[in-house]
Amino acid sequence: MRQNYRLAVLPAKVCRPFGHYEQDSKEGLMRNSATTMVALLLVAAATKPAQAQQISVGARAGYTSATIDWEGADALGTDWTSKFHFGGLANMQLHDYFAVQLEVWYSQKGSGLSDPEGEGDVKVPYLEIPLLAKLTIPTGGIVTPHVLAGPAVAFELSCTLSAFVSGIPVEDDCDAPDIGIDRKKTDFSLVFGAGLEIQAGPGAIILDALYDLGLKNLADAADAPDEDVKTRAWMISGGYSIPVWSK
Repeated sequence: MRQNYRLAVLPAKVCRPFGHYEQDSKEGLMRNSATTMVALLLVAAATKPAQAQQISVGARAGYTSATIDWEGADALGTDWTSKFHFGGLANMQLHDYFAVQLEVWYSQKGSGLSDPEGEGDVKVPYLEIPLLAKLTIPTGGIVTPHVLAGPAVAFELSCTLSAFVSGIPVEDDCDAPDIGIDRKKTDFSLVFGAGLEIQAGPGAIILDALYDLGLKNLADAADAPDEDVKTRAWMISGGYSIPVWSK
């Protein structure tokens, strides 16, 4: 063990990356539900002629509750921790009820960590790019519900560990020599959720609840081949979009 405190973990040599995560029935159900949602959205797009075409751009920001699923011989306790996200979006409405939406987020992820020697928090912000299929449900009023789902790729921007070990505060970069974290810095996930659009002025207010299900094993320690680490995040997001082109 290279570091002076055991809590210096995240996907790392230190106490080995996050731990071995076994697929459970709950995760399988969430993944299958999201996959089914994507399939239904694509079927919907293919079975109805286009009636409305429009391109909108906008921005969103909000609260994120993030954690790491971690099991294995060197696993620590993990907790949901408060983060945030913000970014922009471009929406292409292909039908009166179907759209494709490309987004770019600054998205903080990570987890609370704990073991008998202390507790801490790891912060891992990403540049995340989701491509979402979106099914809108016309109501004839100013409020339009929608569901959305699709894949996302995320690129790590930094990684910082903050911890209290035996009452002493410690904060350092995950790549610092005394931490030596080995990790993969590109993540793939499935994003899905639901929300509302409320017509206001020239555009619409966006309110969404999203779940970001990490699919890639981020562990990258050669001495821990059985380790398997994935990110998880709930997102409550608000924003505004404005049409820039219509047909």
